[in-house]
Amino acid sequence: MSKILLSGHLQYFGVALFAIVLLILPLLAGPYPIAVLVDIGFYSIVTMGLIILMGFAGQISLGQAVFFGLGAYVSGILTTQYHLSPWLALVLAAIATGGIAAIIGRAMLRLRELIVAGVTLALNLVFYYLVTSLVDLTGGASGMTNIPRLSLDGFIPEYTLLNYYLVWIIAFLLLIFSLNLVNSRVGRALRSMNQLAGGSEETAQALGVNIMKYKVQVFALSAIYASIAGSIYAYYIGCIEPDTFGVQLSVRVVIMAIIGGMTSPWGAFLGAGSIVGLTELLREFMPVLIAGPTGAYELIAYGIILVMALLFLPQGLISICHRLVPQGGH
Repeated sequence: MSKILLSGHLQYFGVALFAIVLLILPLLAGPYPIAVLVDIGFYSIVTMGLIILMGFAGQISLGQAVFFGLGAYVSGILTTQYHLSPWLALVLAAIATGGIAAIIGRAMLRLRELIVAGVTLALNLVFYYLVTSLVDLTGGASGMTNIPRLSLDGFIPEYTLLNYYLVWIIAFLLLIFSLNLVNSRVGRALRSMNQLAGGSEETAQALGVNIMKYKVQVFALSAIYASIAGSIYAYYIGCIEPDTFGVQLSVRVVIMAIIGGMTSPWGAFLGAGSIVGLTELLREFMPVLIAGPTGAYELIAYGIILVMALLFLPQGLISICHRLVPQGGH
């Protein structure tokens, strides 16, 4: 029991230490590193929701970009066309996205895992064509512009800095919530039906676990994480377009989850930091070495890293932390 408490205390000590570092970092770093860290914050939130869904509930999903986009578009529509407060729109977008995900999940999660992956992949295409078709509502293929920025009682401080703190405060709150969730009775129920964690749906059902209820709830929760990030992204950028929320984004988030590690919500930060950092390095150095677009080389680099991670770190970068930090129960 003391080892379990120690492990829990170490996790929250890690949250506090990480928060302190990111709190003082803007005092030392320039605008460019801060902008990169804002991107890492967005991806960390989306990936954290996916890790809870895939790593603990064992449900494969390739549709996080859809819910990220739903949050962005619902917030954009509510603020530009109905003139709601961006803060209120963020909450309403999260609720709406969670409700839509629950409806989709109830119909979809009765299927086998690989079929679910295919259906969520198809959702990206459905979302794209829906957004491009509803021109009066979403702006169609041209996108939506003039999305208002977040402000504090009408005061907008240095904007990248505001979004930096906002994204990371939300990321830390969701991390604390996620750590509590996976260590709770709900987390144990999720692991009991996750085959990747040594569980079994049949065994969990025999023990009285309502499998469908938990699957739908976690699917909706994962969508809410993505929606929150999407809303803040829309306010931060000020304009959105359908191509931003395509299949490539969903695949990138899955790669982040795999590389970071799906055995802990901490893996979201490791995976997002690794992929965003790699992307920025490629954009910085590849034009010097190779003339022309670097997008293809980014995909090649992602593929190489993914293969290497699966070969040498099948549990992701978080497994290195598990080796260094004493774990409860060992």
